[in-house]
Amino acid sequence: MNTLDIATAAVLRQAHFHIGVLALVLTAFAATGHAEGWRTTGTIYAQGANMDGYTVVDGNRTDVSVSASELFDHLDMAGMMAVRSETDRFALALNAVFTGLSADAAAKNGNFYDLDVTQDMVELAWSWRLDERYELFVGGRYQSLSVDLSIKRPDGTSGAADKTKSFFDPVIGARAAWPLGQAWTLIARADIGGFGVGSDLTWSALAVADWSLSENFGLVFGYRALDTDYSTGSGDERFKFNMLVAGPLLGLRYNFGP
Repeated sequence: MNTLDIATAAVLRQAHFHIGVLALVLTAFAATGHAEGWRTTGTIYAQGANMDGYTVVDGNRTDVSVSASELFDHLDMAGMMAVRSETDRFALALNAVFTGLSADAAAKNGNFYDLDVTQDMVELAWSWRLDERYELFVGGRYQSLSVDLSIKRPDGTSGAADKTKSFFDPVIGARAAWPLGQAWTLIARADIGGFGVGSDLTWSALAVADWSLSENFGLVFGYRALDTDYSTGSGDERFKFNMLVAGPLLGLRYNFGP
């Protein structure tokens, strides 16, 4: 088996794993959607974001700064979804983001870098609802990072480096929802995690307005940020991913349950 076949097989195994995990979780959510007392909603959304930070692959540092206006020139693929089931006392939420980005950058030493980044995230959280508006939650965030780096040096030589890392972070957070009349709801959500278990630190924040178009459908407008600071190894084996992805989002919501 050649190198291309091995790489392709690895990608397929990773894709099958993600699909398998999501299928199991979504099956559980579908069951709660028909269970008495549970209300289930699903949202698919797109985000125009700024990506700001840096990566270190085998000792080679690359700074990344992609503005919202430039993002779609560099975006290879993106898929985002959220599913939430709730009762009067508890809630279960799944969030998943799959993003591929290509970027290029020049370093101070004259090196020119061509960078491909794939960042996949699946998050599952369990909430205790304090009342109709406020809740606290605990959960876990699984991330898979793949960074491929091509290097062109001032002397005409070139090189390449790549890393793929997967890790799990515990997270804690809070969520609030404020109804505004019959059709609008303001929602805010924030969490923090990592604590050295997987990443050194990770946090996310979300603020959206939910507009109910009908009994089952709604539009979601807002802003979302996800920050990851992960590092492993040292010297020429060092890998670090310190990146903030933040920007406006637009989503379509559907109510599965009653």
